[in-house]
Parts: sequence; C-alpha cells; structure tokens
Amino acid sequence: MIEKKYLAPNAITAGNMLLGYLSITLSIKASSSSTYFMGIKGDYTYAVWFIIAAMVFDALDGKAARKFDAFSEFGKEFDSFCDAISFGLAPGILIFSILNSSHSMSQFAVPISFIYALFGVIRLVKFNIVTVASSEKDDFSGMPIPCGAALITSYYLITGAINQNSFLQHQNLFSYKFFTFISIFSAILMVSTIPFKTPDKIFSFIPKWGFIPFFLIIIATLKYSMFILTAFYVLTNIFSHFINRFFPEIMKNGDLN
Repeated sequence: MIEKKYLAPNAITAGNMLLGYLSITLSIKASSSSTYFMGIKGDYTYAVWFIIAAMVFDALDGKAARKFDAFSEFGKEFDSFCDAISFGLAPGILIFSILNSSHSMSQFAVPISFIYALFGVIRLVKFNIVTVASSEKDDFSGMPIPCGAALITSYYLITGAINQNSFLQHQNLFSYKFFTFISIFSAILMVSTIPFKTPDKIFSFIPKWGFIPFFLIIIATLKYSMFILTAFYVLTNIFSHFINRFFPEIMKNGDLN
C-alpha cells in the first residue's frame, strides 16, 4: 500500500510524462501536416509548449516531495524514467521531425535525434548512480537534461516569435544548421563532466525583493526570455569551469563566485 504522502509527488511526475507523451504525438502529427511555419513543414509550437509544461511539472514534483518529506528511491527512479520521455525522447522526436522536413538536413535527422535521446538517457542513468533520494539540491556533473530540452525548444520559440513580429515577417531567423548544432551541443554537455551549478546559484545576483517582478517579466516574455536565460545559464557554467581549470587563482580570489 502506497503511503498518502507519496501520491502527490508521483502524480505530478506522471503528469510530467503525460505532457512529454503528448508532445511526441504532436510532433508526429505536425510532421505529417502539409502546412508550413517558419519555412518548416509543420507547426511544432504545441509540441514545444508541452515539453516546457513538463519542465514545470518536473520542478513541482520536487517541491511537493520536499513539502511532504516524500523522498524515496522509487520516486527518484520514476522521475528519471519520466524525464527520459519528456526531455529525452520528446525533444528527440522534435529534432527528427524538424530536420526531416529539410531536404539538406533530412539525412542527419535519425543520427542527430538518436544521439540527443541516447545521451539524455545516459545523463539520467549517471545522475541516478551518483545521487540518493534526499531534499538536498547539489550541483550537477554535466548539464541537466531539462536544460538540454530548454535550449532546443526555446530556440524554436524565439525564432518563431521574431518571425511573427510585424516588422520582421520576412526575416526567417530559424536555421537548420544552428538547430543541429544546438542539438549536438546539448547532447555533449549532458554527458560531459563539466560541473553545472543549480540555477539559484547562477541567478543569485537577483535580490529577493526583485524576484517576483523578474519572474513576472520572464513569464510575460517567455518566447524570448527562455532562450536568453537558458543560454546565459549554460554559458556561465561553461565559462566558470574553464576559468577554474586554467586560471584557478581567479576563482580562489572569489572574483567569479
């Protein structure tokens, strides 16, 4: 019999998986469409939004687990399996569908999408091996898989938003080559050993009084801000890692802390 305190976190985790599953179905549906959006066969906007919604659920299940003190090995494994669907397979299918719509990139659709999904699963397996279920939020070894999904989906969003701007309707900023680069780049970062600090540490410069206004601005401009914030988070961690590796005296002096 499952204890009641575990029901809410696991139900939210299941919601995460449902959203990822729905994203997959929408990517498949969009790929078979005859319509065009941003020069791409099919509109993948809804598939992207479902992945982003899954990120919200992924954050909420952790908060629910902390609130009810409902941490367990089952919950950790369940969360990882659901993340594999929502942030591994769903973005992988999205990558495949978009690249497959391009005559010049279609031959790379299967290997690029599979590499992303495979490396995402490897990332989750590594995470499960080196961590135990607890309320403590430690830094990560390698980029977290939701961040990889965020890079891919937010690039699609920001280029689509700019493309729909009344002043830039004829400027299609979406690039298949750059989208491919982001997919490979994300895959490599996920299986790398580059330490990634938790987001609260990277954005610690935001004062407590400014958090709510900052959050509201982000929500209001999410189509634009998500890619900017995700890129900032990723590049800051990479930059800090290489500064720490090649110029450790700077880090010791606390200049980048």
